[in-house]
Amino acid sequence: MNIWVEFYKYSDDRKNTHAQMKESAKWVPPDPSIIRKRFFDKMADAQVFAKRMEEDGNMVSIKRDGSLL
Repeated sequence: MNIWVEFYKYSDDRKNTHAQMKESAKWVPPDPSIIRKRFFDKMADAQVFAKRMEEDGNMVSIKRDGSLL
């Protein structure tokens, strides 16, 4: 089973026209060229790394293939 973390830098492109009126956030898929991957042997290591990347302002996703055991 392979475990990897995909992460990319999040940028907020909303325009604030007034202090009390904020534009709603809309999902825009990231450009595949900016997505970075890091592979791990253990899920616990991947979770620790993902948490650090998220705290640094990245969007994070932990993925795996193969069996769940």
